[in-house]
Amino acid sequence: MVRSVCGEKPKQWDYALPQVEFAYNSAVHSAIGKSPFSIVYTAIPKHVVDLVKLPRGQQTSVAAKNLAEEVVTVRDEVKQKLEQTNAKYKAAADRHRRVKVFQSSDSVMIFLRKERFPVGTNSKLKPKKYGPYKVLKRINDNAYVIELPDSMGISNTFNVADLYEFREDEVLHPDHNSGSSSSEVEGTDVEQMADFIAIELEKGRSGNLQICRPSSD
Repeated sequence: MVRSVCGEKPKQWDYALPQVEFAYNSAVHSAIGKSPFSIVYTAIPKHVVDLVKLPRGQQTSVAAKNLAEEVVTVRDEVKQKLEQTNAKYKAAADRHRRVKVFQSSDSVMIFLRKERFPVGTNSKLKPKKYGPYKVLKRINDNAYVIELPDSMGISNTFNVADLYEFREDEVLHPDHNSGSSSSEVEGTDVEQMADFIAIELEKGRSGNLQICRPSSD
């Protein structure tokens, strides 16, 4: 917000703080359905038009009881709005939640987030999962103590979201090499392969390309 107000004069950001603060406190938040100013002061902040000098009339004061009741009403509305918003977020998260319960001595695979690695040691080429390791203790449904090697030097307490069931029949590092091996290439007739490629290119490009086939001599 400060960046958008400053525009082409970023060094004068401190001059924009009053405008940004007023705009933020006046904006209606989607989670609570009200602006921060109206929650604290139970009134909508005055804008430029509201500050125009009006003729003085009879001044009346709001009774303390009415003000207190209004404050309680606003707080109840905000609380109800927050509960509805949290319930909506919880329902959306529960649709993708997996219920996982492990027992002691179960074998699991652990997912190491980048925050667990020392600075400068994390790499995208490292495996995403490590293991299998044994479950030493179940703290609760969300936390487990895992038996890790001393050489890892990290905390052995993990959230259930970072634990995966270990299956002995599952390949840990599958071979995704889709290229042909050298034996397959050697066993293929070069002349037949060139003819096949030429025919496929002529079909796809309406014969605009000419394939130079290798000569037999």
